Amino acid sequence: MGSITILFYLKNRKNKKGECQIYLRLTVDGKRKETSLNRSILKSRWDKGKQCGKGRTEDILSLNKLLNSVKQSLYQKQQEMIYNAEDITVESLMNKYLGIGERIKHLMVVIKEDNQRTKNLVKEGTYRKYIALTNHVQEFLTFQYNVPDLNIKKIDYQFVDDFDYYLRTEKLIGNNTTVRYVKTLKKIIQSALNKGWIKTNPFINYKVKFDKVTIDPLTEEEVQIIRNKEIDIKRLDQVRDLFVFVCYTGLSYADLAKLSNKYIVTGIDGNKWIKIYRSKTGELSSVPILPQAAVILKKYENNPSCKNRGILLPVLSNERYNAYLKEIGTICGISKNLTTHLARHTCGTFLANKLISRETIGKILGQSDWRSTAHYAKTTDIRVSQEITELMDVDDISSDQSIEAV
Repeated sequence: MGSITILFYLKNRKNKKGECQIYLRLTVDGKRKETSLNRSILKSRWDKGKQCGKGRTEDILSLNKLLNSVKQSLYQKQQEMIYNAEDITVESLMNKYLGIGERIKHLMVVIKEDNQRTKNLVKEGTYRKYIALTNHVQEFLTFQYNVPDLNIKKIDYQFVDDFDYYLRTEKLIGNNTTVRYVKTLKKIIQSALNKGWIKTNPFINYKVKFDKVTIDPLTEEEVQIIRNKEIDIKRLDQVRDLFVFVCYTGLSYADLAKLSNKYIVTGIDGNKWIKIYRSKTGELSSVPILPQAAVILKKYENNPSCKNRGILLPVLSNERYNAYLKEIGTICGISKNLTTHLARHTCGTFLANKLISRETIGKILGQSDWRSTAHYAKTTDIRVSQEITELMDVDDISSDQSIEAV
């Protein structure tokens, strides 16, 4: 057998980022075979003579490390074939390198298999996020590599980094949602790693963090504006009622959608309560039905659609619900982004400002962790002002003494 030659070069065709695909050309006994490395680079950053990237930036170092590993892998496959007395041709060596003839696992197949398993373990809302990830990865493969699927062994840090960049720039997805998508993909790849389908973890160097999100709840005045606004459009009137109902009960969208008579009970105080296990966590929410919420339940007790569906409120799809809430915000002159999440935060903050204990708020919101409760029940300037005023009114503490103490 003659010697082998390995060459890396760029194809002239550019992708949307202006980069060229990097190709491997393998030559054995004068015969050539080529394959894409599923990597791209700007021509200005490619050293044609040295067949590698120029510079010492992190992405160039990663690329050059990959190119070196491709070379080493080909030489290793060549030695394995010599040891096993296999006939070495350009086709057989390339096939050995690509894993052709071996059992290959492809990324999209692995993701869809994981989706089927996950579907039986999570709630519908969570499952929709897995489907969204699947669609994003499929579109990314077409955008970045112009292929419908990819050998899972090709998934490395560069793939992860490029996918993250794609979500942020092409799909215009925010940091926290991008991180959630990539972490979900990480879970799937970790399973493939555990099963031996890949040898190294491509997420080892993926270091990103969630941005801290601060939600400014509605004030009591803003809730009253929304509650009292005259709205003639039926669909908006109904969505307004649902939003206000959550402000006074703290129910999540999923629990609001399934609310039926079986969850309404008479409490030890003789009043009506909502007793419902949260769809997301399984924790029990015990919610006293305040008069403002009772009025809304009364309004829809004979609603034909609700009766037909066996529910108490005319809940729409989450997408339509949130879209209509934006209209309501505009109609009511509220600049804050109206969502069920905001309504839950508003409920928790109302309770906190009324000096309701954290344990009671957690019971109402269905939160077993005090840190989760604290996230929803924020202390506002009104509460701070009230408590400071009470402190200053204590007989044995005067404002002069306070100033001197400082």
